[in-house]
Amino acid sequence: FVRVWAAAMPGIVELPTLEELKVQEVKVSSAVLKAAAHHYGAQCDKPNKEFMLCRWEEKDPRRCLDEGKLIKRHCAEPFTEYWTCIDYSGQQLFRYCRKQQAKFDECVLDKLGWVRPDLGELSKVTKVKTDRPLPENPYHSRPRPEPNPEIDDDLKPAIHGSRFYFWTK
Repeated sequence: FVRVWAAAMPGIVELPTLEELKVQEVKVSSAVLKAAAHHYGAQCDKPNKEFMLCRWEEKDPRRCLDEGKLIKRHCAEPFTEYWTCIDYSGQQLFRYCRKQQAKFDECVLDKLGWVRPDLGELSKVTKVKTDRPLPENPYHSRPRPEPNPEIDDDLKPAIHGSRFYFWTK
């Protein structure tokens, strides 16, 4: 019943169901995410940028859930050593764990073919080539108002002069 109304009335936004929004929680610490960030970032760069483009154009992230759902099976041991080192290194700094990082990067390169991106590679501005169609109104602008009517040339001065005392005669 609600979906019929949404189709008939253009101003109503159709919300996703709770099943679509419910995702399994990532049960890892920040050290795990920090250790894998470079490889995840490199492998998920295109889907992430596609999602951000969709979100910017649509102004509603709910319309972009399919792009957001794209993303541990290999190299568990070197990865665990690496993130554990980061976790126990005080302020979670990479510089104390370069040996473990090298082992993890080597394993990922051998088994998955992923090359660690250079520093700053993921923060560069890139163009996103997408197959999605452009939205109908990407800027969500309102329709332009009608122009003001033409004014007659024979304008008469105000009867009592200006409202400001220094403008009057």
